[in-house]
Order: sequence, then structure tokens, then C-alpha cells
Amino acid sequence: MFIRHIHDSKRVEDLAALVNQYGPALMTFVGRIVTCQEDAEDVVQETFVAAYEHLNEYNPARASLKTWLHRLAYHEALHHLRRRKRLVEIPLVVNEEIPDELPDTTTVEQLDEAILKLTPEDQMLLQLYYFDQRPLKEIAYITGNADNSLDREVSRLSSQLHRIRQRLRIILTRINDEK
Repeated sequence: MFIRHIHDSKRVEDLAALVNQYGPALMTFVGRIVTCQEDAEDVVQETFVAAYEHLNEYNPARASLKTWLHRLAYHEALHHLRRRKRLVEIPLVVNEEIPDELPDTTTVEQLDEAILKLTPEDQMLLQLYYFDQRPLKEIAYITGNADNSLDREVSRLSSQLHRIRQRLRIILTRINDEK
């Protein structure tokens, strides 16, 4: 493991404490998107390496340590998925006429199948908002889109979630039509 390459014993202890405290939550977060267990473990390990290398850049006034680590994990997971060149299977064009409510008959299995057809970015946003129940302000920080004004960024994320729900409805309709 990467910890044995770190020479400062106090920093090793601090890093080990971080891994013990936040590792399981990051593994759950990453594992929902990077579905191969070994790859998810690699992404989490890379997250802690990045945390170690960039600890001096952490600003507790901007976000909690947990949120900062999720930000690092988010970007590591996206980087991993892009390296794997994972592509969306079908183009999904949405418009204002498509409702964003999911069909009442949607099963968990169908929803899981539909989510896997989304882009990694969309999957991560769903993960953060619906599964982790993060507020939009925190998601703006995690996704690295906090350069705009906070109100504008929250509005952008809200619109993006609306479009994702529309895409999910289209995919679920296609899944139901195939059966």
C-alpha cells in the first residue's frame, strides 16, 4: 500500500487515521459509479494519495474535510472512467415537453439499469444529490463548479438534475418498451 512509501511517521499516522475514518464512506461513494471492486479500491487509494499530496491546499473555511475528500474522490472517479473511455450507449436529447417524473411502475432494477446508461458525470451527480443527500451548495464545491456565483451554480445544478431525470424517463420508457 502507498502508506509504506511515506517517511514522516506522524503524517503516516494522520493519513492512516483519515483512511480509517473516511475510507468506507468514500468506498461506498465511488463503488456506486466505479462498479468493479478492484477499480473502486484503486480510485479510493488515489484519492488518499491526492489528499496527502494536496493537504496544504485544504481550506476548512470552504468545506469540511469529508466534503473535500469527496471532491477529490469525485474527480479521481471521473478521471478513471474517462481513462476507461466509458461511453453513453444512446444519445438522449431532452426538451421541456418531457416530464421529469419517473414512471410509477419503475422498479429498483430498472432504475439501476437506466442509471448505468447515463454519463459518469450524471451518475455522480445523482449519487451526490439523491443517494448521499448532499445540498446543492456542497455539490457545487465537490464537482468543482463553484467558480460562478453560488446562486448561479445552484441554479445550474438544479437544471442539470431536471435534465437527468428527463433522460432517465426516456431510458426507462425504452427499457419498458423492450420487455
